[in-house]
Amino acid sequence: MLLGLAGAAVVMAWWWLRTRAAPPPARPSIAPRPVAGPPAPLPPPAPAAEAPPWPTPVALPLRAAELLDGPQAEQLVQALRHLPRPPRSLHTLMSPQFVQTATSAELATLVMGEPAVAARVVATANSPLYALQQPVNSVGQAITFLGLANVRQMCMQHMLAACFQPRNAAQQQEFDRLWRASSIAGELCQQLATRLRLPDTGSLMTLLVLSFLGRQACAALLDTAALDGLDAYQRAQHEEQALGLVSHELGHLLMRAWDVPLELADEARTLSALRFDPARPMAADRETALTLCALCALLGERIARGQAGAALFDLDTDTSPDMAALRPRLARPPLDALAREWHSPAMLRVVSRLMTAAR
Repeated sequence: MLLGLAGAAVVMAWWWLRTRAAPPPARPSIAPRPVAGPPAPLPPPAPAAEAPPWPTPVALPLRAAELLDGPQAEQLVQALRHLPRPPRSLHTLMSPQFVQTATSAELATLVMGEPAVAARVVATANSPLYALQQPVNSVGQAITFLGLANVRQMCMQHMLAACFQPRNAAQQQEFDRLWRASSIAGELCQQLATRLRLPDTGSLMTLLVLSFLGRQACAALLDTAALDGLDAYQRAQHEEQALGLVSHELGHLLMRAWDVPLELADEARTLSALRFDPARPMAADRETALTLCALCALLGERIARGQAGAALFDLDTDTSPDMAALRPRLARPPLDALAREWHSPAMLRVVSRLMTAAR
């Protein structure tokens, strides 16, 4: 019995020692959770599109009429004296009171007092420029279909055009181009000024007509063939070299000789000068109106000369020097909305009609 107890004790001791020596059962391994690192860097921003290759606006140094020396001034005045003066009724058409208050009947009565002008107005109203659905037979009908402002502009144009008699076919062609440019510019100005809600569009059309007076005078005094192929800056330099004054300064001299009110003469000169001087000083409350007139004069002449191209008015691609001079002013409100208004369906129809009529 003692041997049995001893054997049992030995077995228990052996079991206890084996249990203490065995390692604990292995736990299943768990892969460590990856630690989130910093977020991946964003891709570099795409390079900004290069600015359009706009030329830097440069002022063209041009002599003012007031600075012309005595002999040159007298020579020009003598040349201008050979031009016939416009009729007195022109001053009535230009007067601010008539522009703001005249009725259709008053305008018709005034125009009928100038039979040659009245006939030309009726003929112009029936031209492709206005594309009327039915012909008109009187000044009164022209006013009804085209509006008082358009007919008043036509009257002014014809009264001024009668002062310039062409010497040859080339000069007649140049006068015709300038006449069409003035008409187209007036139409563009009226349309755009209305869309931009600018006041007193009638006075703007007066200024546009007067702004072409210097161009007509230069065409009367110069060999027009020498101006072919020149851009606006080259033309201005040629005019000053040949006559002593650029066209808008010559126009100012002529307007003063014809007793055009000084304020109108000054503003007509300023709007033409804006195409050559991006820093031209002017009254702040007139900058928008005169800049719009300058732009319309530029575009009107392009259409009249068949220089419209695919993009008649596109500030992003136009590199001409005179548009470069206007661009800083066109970027200011409300003129910064011009591009949107220009591409509206209604305005595109107007431009298409004017371009078709100019062909």
